Amino acid sequence: MLTSKQRAYLRSLANPLETILMVGKGGLSSDIVYQADTALERRELIKGRVLPDTCPVSS
Repeated sequence: MLTSKQRAYLRSLANPLETILMVGKGGLSSDIVYQADTALERRELIKGRVLPDTCPVSS
């Protein structure tokens, strides 16, 4: 697990990056996992986004 300081540092590094990975209505599929893996091999840090109301939150 990352500490809050580590998360804040990574967030500051990712701030200027463009969003590479988008999770939409289809949810997290094997294609998205493959794209994330490929992007992480090319770069150390990637930026992703999950569209609102995509995944239900269980309480």
